[in-house]
Amino acid sequence: MSQTDVDFSDSAVLIVAHGSPHSAGGTSTTRRLAQQLANVEIFGEVSAGFLAEKPFVADVLKDIDASTIYIVPNLATTGYIFEEKLPKALGLTGLVTERISPKGLQHLVLTEPVGTHPLLVKIMTSMVQSALADFDIDVNDDVNDVALVVVGHGSTKSRASFLQTLHVAAEMGIYGLPDLTGRKAIFTAFLDEPPFIQDWRDLTTAKTVIFLPFLISDGYHATRDVPLAIGFDPGDADFQANLKQDKANKVHLNGQDLIYLPPAGSAKDIAEIIFSRVQQAQERL
Repeated sequence: MSQTDVDFSDSAVLIVAHGSPHSAGGTSTTRRLAQQLANVEIFGEVSAGFLAEKPFVADVLKDIDASTIYIVPNLATTGYIFEEKLPKALGLTGLVTERISPKGLQHLVLTEPVGTHPLLVKIMTSMVQSALADFDIDVNDDVNDVALVVVGHGSTKSRASFLQTLHVAAEMGIYGLPDLTGRKAIFTAFLDEPPFIQDWRDLTTAKTVIFLPFLISDGYHATRDVPLAIGFDPGDADFQANLKQDKANKVHLNGQDLIYLPPAGSAKDIAEIIFSRVQQAQERL
């Protein structure tokens, strides 16, 4: 964790994720991040809350004593959830909300989402580079025909997810995967809008295709929906075990090697992004 000259010992951090009433698996990443941040003992309190499952974020907020509470959205992007659903759930009036609670005067400070932080591009690029090394793939070798598909959520309510996924994919090419960019071998696909992930074969016929979910949660989408749409068997015990250990899965299917990486939000360095978001928000107070 980065060093800071600011004393946050009287402040609290509330990490907010969407969650799901259908799958509790997506909360594990957020809970783990909260524990990581609590372990470094920089903040007086660190909590996690959810918009669609217990513990609901509004209930968690009621139990926080600190006078300054940094609310960090563990989301991939801005958009409907960040701009409407989260503020409504917490009664936020802007980036900084003052309220009188049973605890006294509190300042609720909303940070930018985890997924729009520049460090996430470096983390995702590193994930791809590690997979290339682990599976002994040389993108400079003409024998190897390699493509990368960055998988975003997408939405019919906002363009934010679509645009941020495009941005991340482009930045990954510039930052650390220029060989794939030069061959126009980096693509994007989505769960909720075209090009849909189940149609990925319309994007590339490469012999080796690496799939990286630009998803912050390790819930149902990342562990079931996306891999199933690609061609993996998410019901396979080894497949799920690899994801839980932050390992890639590989399958040979219809003449192609398909490599599925854990979701971007499962990386250990995400805690560093949360801390950075808090520091950025503190500077504008």
